[in-house]
Amino acid sequence: MESKVLDSLQQRISACCSIYEKYSWLLNCYVLDFFTENHWNKLLTNWQISLKDLSSADISQLLDYEGHMRGKTWPLSIIALKRILISLSLSRKMINLPIENPYFTKDEKLLQLFWKNVKAKKRHEISIMSKICYDSALKTDCFYIVDIGSGLGHLSRMLNYGYGFKVCTIEAQASFSQQARNLDAEFEVVLERKFKGCLKYNKSVHIHKRILSTITAAEFVDIVKKAFKIENENFKFGIVGLHPCGDLGATLLKLYNECDKVQFINIVGCCYMKLTTLPESNCGFPLSKFCKTNKYDLSYHSREIACHAIENYIDKLRKNECWRLKIHTYRAALEKIITKKCPDYHHCALNNVKYTEDLTFESYCKKATKKLKMDFSQDKLESAEIEGLLKQWKEVVVFYSLRLLFAPLIESIILLDRFMFVVESGT
Repeated sequence: MESKVLDSLQQRISACCSIYEKYSWLLNCYVLDFFTENHWNKLLTNWQISLKDLSSADISQLLDYEGHMRGKTWPLSIIALKRILISLSLSRKMINLPIENPYFTKDEKLLQLFWKNVKAKKRHEISIMSKICYDSALKTDCFYIVDIGSGLGHLSRMLNYGYGFKVCTIEAQASFSQQARNLDAEFEVVLERKFKGCLKYNKSVHIHKRILSTITAAEFVDIVKKAFKIENENFKFGIVGLHPCGDLGATLLKLYNECDKVQFINIVGCCYMKLTTLPESNCGFPLSKFCKTNKYDLSYHSREIACHAIENYIDKLRKNECWRLKIHTYRAALEKIITKKCPDYHHCALNNVKYTEDLTFESYCKKATKKLKMDFSQDKLESAEIEGLLKQWKEVVVFYSLRLLFAPLIESIILLDRFMFVVESGT
């Protein structure tokens, strides 16, 4: 069975990487260089002709993995590419988790307290991750859990008081750990009043510590045992990480593989562009022997695009709010000016600009370059050349969208490599 899983994984990863290598030229193009490097002319001629006048609705159909491409005659090569990407990428469709929670989260007032100062997106993530951890705990009979990169402790609070886990958090920023303690204390006042005696054995332990990629399994277990004040050598626990940044996710998987005390691991990675890669000996990607042997690599640009939520951009396209879509064109046109005027500032980090419906290109330029103290004449910013560039905003949106189309594939390569790493180790 394991051999079949390995064979299937190897074939899928190889196919994914083959597609990536074929289109790496596209993924490695910075959208901000759209005008300086004439990106549009790098596309196949029939793509240029077909995609030039796409509507926002058409582009959203192109990006939607769950929908169909209707109402337009698309090049067969684009249709085939999308079908291949869909077949190779891991599904992003949400599945229902029929996991019943027996603890306090059925109480509406307590739920309101749980979600105090927690944004909707974070609530969604915590709700799902909590259920998955509870399911893992039931299957392994293990209700000790370590939350790595715990931030303000919103997930650990739910796991502890909502699902009955004994929780230890490990957070690199001391201020976050202290805020988590303060939020716990506020919550406990209400909880103790409503359920007297419930906190006697079940308070979270918050530790301020950075988990480095060089940490050993023995060192990690020692930290956890001291936190829980447990000396029993048969002590078992699980690991959870909601958005461990860069190499941290890979480090946690290595600890899971190397440490028999860890019964389960649930992580959702982020900031893939921060992953170290080959030839680093302790790199975050690739992890598996198979991918290392084949020297599979993903560029910084491709790993960065994998972090983008394709669904959010589809929503923007469907709303057809042109001013929201033009921001990449503003940045690319500004880069054209910078390259001519001050080439030393090529690809320089600029100020973030909050874009609104009435944001003009002139206003954008001045706000974006404020720290560089660049002087733009009004004549330059309103020249016929710049006006011509700004009119090409639809082509910029299409080019950006073509790169974004590959985001699920790139993330799938990273996740499949991680799964392969676990399967290879037999854990």
